[in-house]
Amino acid sequence: MIWIILFSTLFQVFFNTKGNVLWSIGFLKITEVGLNQGWMIFLRFILIISFSTLLTLTTTPLSLSDAVESLLKPMTVFKVPAHEIGLMLSLSLRFVPTLMDDTMRIMNAQKARGVDFGEGNIIQKVRSIIPILIPLFASSFKRADALAIAMEARGYQGGDGRTKYRRLSWNGRDTLSIVAILALGVILFYLKS
Repeated sequence: MIWIILFSTLFQVFFNTKGNVLWSIGFLKITEVGLNQGWMIFLRFILIISFSTLLTLTTTPLSLSDAVESLLKPMTVFKVPAHEIGLMLSLSLRFVPTLMDDTMRIMNAQKARGVDFGEGNIIQKVRSIIPILIPLFASSFKRADALAIAMEARGYQGGDGRTKYRRLSWNGRDTLSIVAILALGVILFYLKS
């Protein structure tokens, strides 16, 4: 992730040619606008990472999928499958650690066979990932098929007639959170313009 942040930031800094030129060497120019946009992109990435980390550390995957389903419930009028989206989110979050474990297991097996993931140019590095992706996709499809069979065997038929163990209710903290997020959005909008 750090490479994406650095690439995006440096791309804006070096290749945005608008504004006063502060430094130049050859075709690379650093301008005021480029520095500002690079800084803004860097801050956006940091905010996204910080907020998503905070969300995942303070909210269980089940609560998160229940919240998404609850927020999408009014969209069922427009045939948006709120329950299925919540279920997909819940299953996705549940299988992230399993997918990471599978990736590490496959990487260790490939390293034992002599594959070096950090050697060579960019094309060789991309090629070295292929021996990881093929078994990872195969195991993911097998796991998804086994899960679908297990859900069908247990009589899962979607969200119709299903009840929740814990019902979500709106309270003062929810209102305060929405107001704080909207206020932050307005402040960021005015800072940008």
